[in-house]
Amino acid sequence: MPVAPSTRSGRRPPIRSRGGARARACGIALAAWLAVGLTATGGALASDRAELDPEVRAALAAAKEEPRATATGAYLGGLHAQRQHDFGEAADRILKALAADPGDPGLRMRAFQLLVGEGRMAEAVPLAQAIVAVSPAVGLANLALAVDAVGRGEHAAALAFLQRMPEGGINRLVIPLVRTWIDVGAGRFDPALAALDPLRAQPALQAVVALQGALVLDRADRAAEAGERYRVAVAAAPGNLRVTRLYVNFLVRQGKFEDAVAALGGFAEASGEAELLQTEQKQVAAKQTNVPPLVGDARSGLAEALFDVATAANQPQSRDLALIVIRLTLALQPRHVLAQMLLADLFEDYDQPAAARRIYLEVAEDSPLRWSARLRAASALDRMDRADEAVAELRKLIEERADRPEAALRLGDILRARSRFGEAVAAYDQGMSRIPEVEQRHWSALYSRGIALERSKMWDRAEADFLKALELQPDQPYVLNYLAYSWVDRGLNLERSLAMLRKAVELRPEDGYIVDSLGWVMYRMGRFEEAVKELERAVELRPLDAVINDHLGDAYWRTGRRQEARVQWQRALTLKPEADQVKPIEEKVSRGLDPAGKPPNGG
Repeated sequence: MPVAPSTRSGRRPPIRSRGGARARACGIALAAWLAVGLTATGGALASDRAELDPEVRAALAAAKEEPRATATGAYLGGLHAQRQHDFGEAADRILKALAADPGDPGLRMRAFQLLVGEGRMAEAVPLAQAIVAVSPAVGLANLALAVDAVGRGEHAAALAFLQRMPEGGINRLVIPLVRTWIDVGAGRFDPALAALDPLRAQPALQAVVALQGALVLDRADRAAEAGERYRVAVAAAPGNLRVTRLYVNFLVRQGKFEDAVAALGGFAEASGEAELLQTEQKQVAAKQTNVPPLVGDARSGLAEALFDVATAANQPQSRDLALIVIRLTLALQPRHVLAQMLLADLFEDYDQPAAARRIYLEVAEDSPLRWSARLRAASALDRMDRADEAVAELRKLIEERADRPEAALRLGDILRARSRFGEAVAAYDQGMSRIPEVEQRHWSALYSRGIALERSKMWDRAEADFLKALELQPDQPYVLNYLAYSWVDRGLNLERSLAMLRKAVELRPEDGYIVDSLGWVMYRMGRFEEAVKELERAVELRPLDAVINDHLGDAYWRTGRRQEARVQWQRALTLKPEADQVKPIEEKVSRGLDPAGKPPNGG
């Protein structure tokens, strides 16, 4: 039978699915509201993804090996580095090109964006000033200058830069938020609240407007009004670490400890991660009131506002913009831990695990997210192809915190992805033994262990884990897919598997692996024409998958399309099938399928 590879994304959860991306969850979801016009700030890091002509490609290849000391060579080297998301190298090379041609506005803009993306604000600000001197309405340059001015307490200058910004796209959010904190910095609290008015008509912005208003009123010592708005924000974003932490900080300073206990309990129930608010729990238990506000001035308030903008922009089509805004956030508040986590997360998305690891390790020792950052730093080693070091680091973390399951579960993920299934099972068992009571949020741990068990030929235990995962998360498409696929390969529960896979395809219609599984259960049930239809679609979705192409070849053969079947099998052989599948596929190319029995690969 064809084995469902552990590396297939449709057959397992992402390794980063546990203990990780809190920063994404702590921003307030605004993506739907900002789906149109994200580039109105004046352009984010231009990736130049358009196809290059052969002459430029050759020059780019030469620049990669030995960049020439000319403006063109520096530019091409910078462009190559930028495409690799090595923004530091790209910035250095583009700056060399700009030095050779200082009047080029495109080079100046690119260098500015790259410098901000690298967090090199001291170098970026003079370029921003040069940009707006020539083109006064460039949004990102004006935003960077406004943020720099707020950081220096020059609120009139900040307002002048803000007023130059175009009003479309994401600036519909940016301008009111920045204006709010410029007014706070100038001591104008009522105008600061009024600056939020353009956002109030948007339901998607309820939590943002409430939180920002609460922070302004808190800063103005208008506690009763601030409390009302904090409560609206918490209700609109239940289980949000950042919102809850800001609210509890306010309650503690007001001496409202019963309300603080209730807020902490609500967060624990909604998120299952009460340990992230241990500092606040201790403050409440000790009835401390002399704690500093988390947002004590316009600088830190603007950082909170920009963090929400960055999380809103953190979409595939605008990730470069998110990088720039999160760097501006950190320019205002370098120890903003959620901004640090989001920045590292962005570098993971850019496939820059070494950069991500450096940022994770910069998270302060006393941060509630330090543990999560260390786990993710260890996982980054694996993505850097330093798996043995990742394993060793995680084993140390397992011993360090015998009460926590995350390090062991993450170790299981890494071992499973490396096809070390027996070791993965042991790691998962250790992690699961540290969970006092399995809850809904633990479905992915059961699913991951189930895969490792199935690949270790411990089917009874694997099936039990899959069924328990489905009990906790009945419509989880990847669990539906993996369990049904496994049943089908064993000739078990075909009708139930068919229903499960139809549901999984309904939930993930563009997942080629799940569509393949649906086609394969139809094949195993003898419904060959229906199988062909689904398997053809699966190949369209995942054209480079050996197993799916092999399946389609089998289905073609059973429907009499024998030449097409051999073409698919030959194609499967070119797509690096697993070693134990090569000979069976070669035999099918040579002899076809037994008309009365299973294909040679049992498949």
